[in-house]
Order: sequence, then C-alpha cells, then structure tokens
Amino acid sequence: MSMSSITVRIDDYSKHRFDNICEEIGLTPAVAINTFIRAVLRDGGIPFPLKTDDSFSQQEWMEAALLRKGVPIETLEADEQGNIIIDKEKHPDLYDWAVNG
Repeated sequence: MSMSSITVRIDDYSKHRFDNICEEIGLTPAVAINTFIRAVLRDGGIPFPLKTDDSFSQQEWMEAALLRKGVPIETLEADEQGNIIIDKEKHPDLYDWAVNG
C-alpha cells in the first residue's frame, strides 16, 4: 500500500503539550494521529462530540487568547486548580489586557 503525508501547523505550546501527553501514554505523536485517523474512518466521523465555543471554560479562553497574543503560558503562574494568575506587578500590560480587554 502506498503511503501519503499530512502536514499540520500548530502552535509551539500545543505541540509541546501534545508530545508530552503522547510520551506519558507511550505513543509517538505519529501513532496518536494515525490512531485518530483510523477512528474517524471506523466511525465515519469525528470519534468525540464537537462543541461550540460556549463550551470552553474561562481558563481555556484565556489560554487561547494568551497563545494568540504570543505569551508563553508556561512562564505564568497558576493556582492549585491550574488557573492562570497574571501578576499585576510582574506583567502590568498583560494584566490590563486581561482585565480590560
């Protein structure tokens, strides 16, 4: 059987997280993506429910906005629940953006 390639663009932070999760469960990223593709073919669709943007938590919205802004999330602090804390003294511009939009 002949083989084909798929190229996907993804932000560095998401790729790093994806690679780490794959490693934790003992898969390479290529095997994980191939597994997803096979599940789509088997099910005749995406093998999990797709949700509207309304289903994102405030934390997920903040992470996505910070990524679009080019802020490396791992440089920020988080509380016990994993919520991002933006220190007004350390990051005044970012704090103002987060509070005032």
